[in-house]
Amino acid sequence: MIEFTVFLYGLLSAFVLMAAEQNRRLARPNPAMVTVVGWGLFSMSSTLAVLFGAVALALVLGVPIPELSAA
Repeated sequence: MIEFTVFLYGLLSAFVLMAAEQNRRLARPNPAMVTVVGWGLFSMSSTLAVLFGAVALALVLGVPIPELSAA
């Protein structure tokens, strides 16, 4: 399931970035849906970066994380 999610994230990211670049070159505004999806992807990426950073810091500090040690 995680592979499909990562694949979908990559497709959406590529679409948003290509659409925004094309709209910039043609000097026209982005459609609302491209903007909304872009902000959603940005929010998800930021949140995951903070969460993964917190997990990494916890592991460095020696905090036991049961879900990670069971693997």
